[in-house]
Amino acid sequence: MKGDVNARHNVAVVEENSGNMKRAIKHYMIASGYGQNKALKNIQRLYSQGCATKDEYTKALRLYQKYLNEVKSSQRDEAAAFDDEYKYLEGLI
Repeated sequence: MKGDVNARHNVAVVEENSGNMKRAIKHYMIASGYGQNKALKNIQRLYSQGCATKDEYTKALRLYQKYLNEVKSSQRDEAAAFDDEYKYLEGLI
């Protein structure tokens, strides 16, 4: 993983597929805190399936929002217009 947010997300997927939900959620949370929107969506899915708690989902939303507030810029807004990977998931909290 060594700081690679996509690797962290991938580890979470492997853990989830192996049935290790607590470990998966832990890795999804870390990835969400570094702006990995797929990780946030996966926590949301796990919450809707009853595998993650409301507190875990709320914490992930707050970590993601904190990250967005730290990186928000006009250049990123322009990039988001061209590529979904750079789009913000605002309004979730």
